[in-house]
Amino acid sequence: MKLFQSQIELGQRVLDALIVSGSLPLAFWLYYGHFYWNDKYTITAFAAVPIFYLGARISGLYRAYFVQFSEQQIKALLLTWAMTLAGLLLMGYAFKSTHELSRVTLGLYALVTPLLLLAGRLVFLRVIRAMRARGYGVRSALIVGTDSNALALARNIAALPWLGVSLRGFVGGAALDAAEAAALAPVVGRLADLENLVRGGGVDIVYVSVPMSDHHQINAILRILGDSTVSIFLVPDLFTADIMQGTWVTLGDVPTVCVIDGPARGINSVVKRAEDLVLASCALILLALPMLVIAVAVRLGSPGPALYKQLRYGANGKPILVWKFRSMRVMESPAEFTQARRDDQRVTALGRVLRRSSLDELPQLFNVLGGSMSIVGPRPHPVALNEAFRGEIPGYMLRHKVKPGITGLAQVNGYRGETDTHEKMEQRIRYDIEYINNWSLWLDLAIIIKTPFTLLRGENAY
Repeated sequence: MKLFQSQIELGQRVLDALIVSGSLPLAFWLYYGHFYWNDKYTITAFAAVPIFYLGARISGLYRAYFVQFSEQQIKALLLTWAMTLAGLLLMGYAFKSTHELSRVTLGLYALVTPLLLLAGRLVFLRVIRAMRARGYGVRSALIVGTDSNALALARNIAALPWLGVSLRGFVGGAALDAAEAAALAPVVGRLADLENLVRGGGVDIVYVSVPMSDHHQINAILRILGDSTVSIFLVPDLFTADIMQGTWVTLGDVPTVCVIDGPARGINSVVKRAEDLVLASCALILLALPMLVIAVAVRLGSPGPALYKQLRYGANGKPILVWKFRSMRVMESPAEFTQARRDDQRVTALGRVLRRSSLDELPQLFNVLGGSMSIVGPRPHPVALNEAFRGEIPGYMLRHKVKPGITGLAQVNGYRGETDTHEKMEQRIRYDIEYINNWSLWLDLAIIIKTPFTLLRGENAY
């Protein structure tokens, strides 16, 4: 991608400039039904473009690759547009010209432009991907090595054709998984053949995926490749350390890999807590009467209390008491916990409805107000479940770097309810770690919006 980054960025900048300047007359037409133009509108439309570019530089809008539409790019785009509007208002105030423009037109301009910018990016994305599919800018690559890292890299190249990399083959001995390697690309030679392969032409990139500890082999490969014009990339063997969702962080001139770090620090912790207090308070006000009805129904439906509390792990692995509506005829101790299964005889008739709809979790809003839980975060597992899996899944306890949540990224991605296999729990943990490493207010809101649709499916909730 980097080879054509400048051309792609230029195309995106031109498209953005056309949208930012052209949306103002469009807004006027939408309201008045005809075009009317004067010097003030012309100055506003053209001034918006450099202000937008300045905001884009601050927000980093043009730093990301343009072949993948991400949440980060959406946030940068909206921030850039907000700074553009602020700049235009300041300019209008400084020149005392705001009264000469239609406020309705400016309001429509403020609303229509970000929508068109988002739509423009989607169209631009499709054009770039279509060009990649037709071979434009595609570079041929070799992978030196046949270990698990090499296979993982080959899988990504095959899965992401819009990156513009065509894998010609592997260079090395027999692959760890010969069948998978053969399905991805052929082994075109051994290390002794590498010099002839790159000198023969037709190779633009070489990925070197050999153990970092083998300095002699790496240096020998680099000497061979240094006598050619191919681009060279070293693939560090960090997958063996199971770094999961690790990210690169540079301390001075020393690169490090951040395996995980709690996101709720500094201003983020204030934003996260404010989000929890506002949402939990509003939810309790709206749901107070339904919660009272559920409590009475549970109390009358079977012997036992309406609410019960269970010991679970909270932030930093500290024990917390989590509240729920009782959905079973028995209340097990933490050491005797058994996950609810389909047609579980312990679950009451009302309890099945509550568990399938997750209404039994509503009392955890009080946990959120109390500060032991959050609206969004990794779901708190019973102590017995934690103890059963913490020794089996590497990095399991890292999910406790943050407060547990009523809903989470794993739940809206299909890993809600029973985790009856090692693979299901492993995938849930991976989503939890991904959430921690990529936390943002936008991500929380997206998860909250998706949660009701997940509940409607009622999957894995017994």
